[in-house]
Amino acid sequence: PQKIDINRAEPWLLEALPGIGEGRAQAIVDYCNEHGPFKRIEDLLQVKGIGQGTFDKIKDYITVWD
Repeated sequence: PQKIDINRAEPWLLEALPGIGEGRAQAIVDYCNEHGPFKRIEDLLQVKGIGQGTFDKIKDYITVWD
């Protein structure tokens, strides 16, 4: 299965991830736009509303490409 690049994904695609709804998906996109691309998937924990539990559910489905 392909992984979702959290630096390039549109909000509707992020919403397909477990535990990521419309608000969290938009928060990921907004964070990326404001702070630049994520360097590693763990940086997602800096996004408001993304905690360790949510991260653990989605970490196998996401990536960041150079």
